[in-house]
Amino acid sequence: MLLFRPPLLTDRDAAAKAVAESGYNGSDAGFANVYLLRKKYGTLIALQEGFLFRYYNGEGSRRGYAFPLGAGDPGKALELIVEDSRESGRPLEFCLVDEPWAQILREYFNTKAGSNSAEPALHFENNRGDSDYIYSAKILATLPGSDYRKKRNHISRFTRTYEQFELREMIPANIADALEIEKRWLNDDGETAVENTDCETPCDCAEAALAERSEDEKSRMAEYCAIVEALENFDALGMKGGVLYVEGKPVGMTIASEIAPGVWDIHFEKVIGEYADNGGYAVINKLFAEHLVAAGATLINREEDIGLEGLRKAKLSYYPQTILNKTHVTCQSRDSLCHPREGGDLAD
Repeated sequence: MLLFRPPLLTDRDAAAKAVAESGYNGSDAGFANVYLLRKKYGTLIALQEGFLFRYYNGEGSRRGYAFPLGAGDPGKALELIVEDSRESGRPLEFCLVDEPWAQILREYFNTKAGSNSAEPALHFENNRGDSDYIYSAKILATLPGSDYRKKRNHISRFTRTYEQFELREMIPANIADALEIEKRWLNDDGETAVENTDCETPCDCAEAALAERSEDEKSRMAEYCAIVEALENFDALGMKGGVLYVEGKPVGMTIASEIAPGVWDIHFEKVIGEYADNGGYAVINKLFAEHLVAAGATLINREEDIGLEGLRKAKLSYYPQTILNKTHVTCQSRDSLCHPREGGDLAD
């Protein structure tokens, strides 16, 4: 049985090794995401047999086992997942599955079901909002050719509007500036209060503080708390970041981490007020891509669009090298293959 538990900061090296050996570049596998979103999705991990196993206790497409990551035989790892499902009572379903993994699942379960199976063992449901947008780091840093004329125009507008600006590397001395930008972004854009609670810090009781709020406000608070935790554990999570200053005033910030060697994930990117309206996002995107390229980046994953049409349009406007589609997979055969044992233990 797999020994699932919440991820710890000390798991980073072992988890990163398994991800690198798997060759997978999805944002969901980056350790910083696994750790920072563990409360939001009820994420559990197991590091066994050279694999990183993940289980998500979320809803919809964030529910189920993730495909095991490592250099070993995926069939043996899937055996462990099937065994765990039967022993624990967890439904046998898989989330965030890309197409190569989907094919491995088809072959594995078809073999297990046998040629006499009266129905397919697996059902696949794609959610376009889960797809990652992955770009050439060099192209984001240079914005070459006619495709990127509009982006270069946005940057020109910013440079004409503001005489002096710079992207400074995020270090302990300006982490407070990054958090202040997030607070201002929330209050200006989402009107979500992050100070007015009875807790020592807002994130200590975020669920209670937002019990009567909308789902959008809850999502914004969850992101705020993830940013707070990212900044508090910046080095332990292997983060890089930048703060955009205009005439010495912080107006934007961005935070990233490495998924696998040379592949960087942009977790957060915020620009406030008029600076966003005048091309600030194009500026911070390009300047930080330059910084990542100098650090050895070849690919930049800008994560999913969560089904928001405006966000999808913005991500497509940068012409991704790859759109990494992900599927939710449920096991539906009526035999014991897909069904956990009665009385399994789910107390993790």
